[in-house]
Amino acid sequence: MTKSIVTPLIVLTWFSLVTVNANENPVEFKTDFRYRYEFVDDDSKDSSRRRNRIRSRFGLTGAINEQLKINLRFATAEKNPISANQDLGHDFSLKDIGLDQLYFDYSISDNASLLGGKVKNPFYRANKSQLIFDGDYNPEGLALQFNKGIVFGSIGTFSMDEHESVDAISINGLQIGISSKTSAGDKFKIALARYTFKDIHGRPASEITWNGKIFGNPIDANENYLNDYAVNNISAEISTKVGSKKIPTVFFIDWVNNSDANSDDKGYQIGLQLAFIDAWKMTYFYKDVEKNAVFGALTDSNFGGGGAGHKGHVVNLSYAFSKNFSTEFTWFNNDKKMTIDYTKIFLDLKYKY
Repeated sequence: MTKSIVTPLIVLTWFSLVTVNANENPVEFKTDFRYRYEFVDDDSKDSSRRRNRIRSRFGLTGAINEQLKINLRFATAEKNPISANQDLGHDFSLKDIGLDQLYFDYSISDNASLLGGKVKNPFYRANKSQLIFDGDYNPEGLALQFNKGIVFGSIGTFSMDEHESVDAISINGLQIGISSKTSAGDKFKIALARYTFKDIHGRPASEITWNGKIFGNPIDANENYLNDYAVNNISAEISTKVGSKKIPTVFFIDWVNNSDANSDDKGYQIGLQLAFIDAWKMTYFYKDVEKNAVFGALTDSNFGGGGAGHKGHVVNLSYAFSKNFSTEFTWFNNDKKMTIDYTKIFLDLKYKY
């Protein structure tokens, strides 16, 4: 009942704010839809798994004035913070939809803006790396973004979980980087960051994660987390052209270390993306993320079955039929928990507008 009342109120409030200046500042609409066939062969399971899944998101951005914008986005699913997928084939049941983003974007100056609410991830990720945060992760709190010349960065403080009887879980992040190009015209970005996940050590997953599960991080005999997570991160990418045919290529690397752990505390991802022609792209990377390196509940939900403590290869091949319509094939050849053979295949049809 509460959700059925709150959602319309949010929409009505948003429209009341943006329609006042609709003639001067028209509303911007964005939407995307993905149909996915998924195959999983996990040697720790008795049988392989096949399923069909959908994901759709619908977003609106309205300008209140020259400095302030309000962003609203809905997505399929509503509880899982790192996935908006919905499975098909459950007796034709209704599918859930939830509030994926709702935040203000206030331009402080030409070089800085303040974001507040359930915001898009404000931190740069080399080639959309999911080593620390899944691509569907949208934090809740405040973030300051700045960009001055070749220097860029973000500062954020987010609330992950609130409890009356114990300390709230918070995530704080600071990132600063350089974006420039060489004399030959090659573009590059490099960034240093530190993310702290406070008050996790000594507490059970039932107080922290959205479904009460442990996502690969070590626990004690009472199933309490053994570590906090102070993640130091270096990420970089360079865009260039290789070979006699000048193939557009992006090389990227992402590296992490959890300074709050004493072992199994490192992770990295390294790879490249090739654009053979305008329509075809191929991405390959190798990832190795130890069980203490990152907070497993928010990292990539697909690699190794999700969470921390996996290594292996990923290959993605995409073809764009048009500007808005494309298809992708993704193959995961991973070692789940570093030793278990884990294969996952995606075949996606994607539309965006």
